[in-house]
Amino acid sequence: MKRATAFLMASLLGLSLAQGVRSLGMGGVLLPGPSGQGANPAYAAFPNRWDHEGFQLPLGLLRLLPVFPDTSPFAYFTDPNAFRNHFDFLSAYDQATHLDSFLLNPARSPDEVVFRVSANGLSITDGQGNNLIPSFQVGTAPDKPQALIPRPFGALSLDLGAGTYLSIGPFFGSQGMRVSPSAKLAEALARGNLDPCKEQSPSPCTLNAQGNYASGLSLALGLSTPVTEIPELGKLYVGVRGEGFYGLFYADAEGLARPVFDQNGNPTGVSYETRYFLSYPSFLEGTFGLGGSGQGYGLRGDVGVAVDGKDWAFGLGVQNLLGFAQWSGVEVTVVDGTETGRTATTKKSDLTAPIFTLNGAYRLPLEMGELLLAMDTRFGATTPAFHLGVEYSLGLAALRAGVGLEGGLRFGLGAGFNLEALSLDLALTTHEAPLVGGTVYGIAMAVRF
Repeated sequence: MKRATAFLMASLLGLSLAQGVRSLGMGGVLLPGPSGQGANPAYAAFPNRWDHEGFQLPLGLLRLLPVFPDTSPFAYFTDPNAFRNHFDFLSAYDQATHLDSFLLNPARSPDEVVFRVSANGLSITDGQGNNLIPSFQVGTAPDKPQALIPRPFGALSLDLGAGTYLSIGPFFGSQGMRVSPSAKLAEALARGNLDPCKEQSPSPCTLNAQGNYASGLSLALGLSTPVTEIPELGKLYVGVRGEGFYGLFYADAEGLARPVFDQNGNPTGVSYETRYFLSYPSFLEGTFGLGGSGQGYGLRGDVGVAVDGKDWAFGLGVQNLLGFAQWSGVEVTVVDGTETGRTATTKKSDLTAPIFTLNGAYRLPLEMGELLLAMDTRFGATTPAFHLGVEYSLGLAALRAGVGLEGGLRFGLGAGFNLEALSLDLALTTHEAPLVGGTVYGIAMAVRF
């Protein structure tokens, strides 16, 4: 069978540097401090003695160079033959959503999707017989726009005094990805046979994949300040932030694969369907020529509180407590490689889709060195996540380790070195490969002068 293009359309590239190298070495845990203000606006004025991070080197950009034709779209311009033979959308998606690290073995798309019936039951595999993950999600639900946009990259922040600030910067990134079976496919997997898939035509058994991408310009106005000293507890900080955006590009896509049967009920192959939505400003229509000219805009509000004690700190942030986003453009449907529909469409977000982030850290002095324990959890209108990390510091060096649940199991190992002229942070990080499963390894690095 052909390569599962329908699924790969959902793998729209998202660019982000989501976590610092120190955090990655601790399993991706969110440490209290200014680097966490995206999740909790109270951290904008928080002391940085908990989360000191260096300048993160975007090592993942190296894999977008044409010398890596499996992950670089630019290989099309330097070596079209290598691009046709080696480029993989899922590998490119995996690397582009982890620009904070150079992936040693990015996820690889299946050559085909096979609904396999055997004596042991029903399974979904690739062309080599490897099991595919029937259910997987990271981030928010990707089937509609979100007022919660990716955190701006390289934002310019202006201190307006009295704890207020204004921030402006570009954003670009994937808000979420999801792979899931239809109800009938889930039933067939549970029963171990394809009978539920034959109840009607076309088959109600579908394996679905969704993903989205958004980019534009963000403008945020926030307030973060200490408000009081709580006896026996510590200094209390509060924060609020309103963030609006003007959209430059938005795309979401959904691909599905379903089994096809002959008159005798025997599976004969797989049918692929793709639906994608595109939106970009009208002045770009002459450049893209895809019929997606429209506009995107949105506004949301975030709140948060945090406490800084002597040997510990914790915070609770709520993103997108209230918000609204809208994109207008074109929606296109493709069935087995043939376009079957094209409609002008406007997509809107929910008015409220809050995401809660709770995190904390504790310092434990030892006879030799110091131990830092940290944890966080995220829940609400997103995939639930949990991280637990530890750092042992002794003199000029630090060792780190951590684990997390975030669209699958992940772990991290790291080290830090405080040299005379600069500090160096290194991390080995992992995450679960979307759709195909398995562990993807990455290397991250940061420096501080």
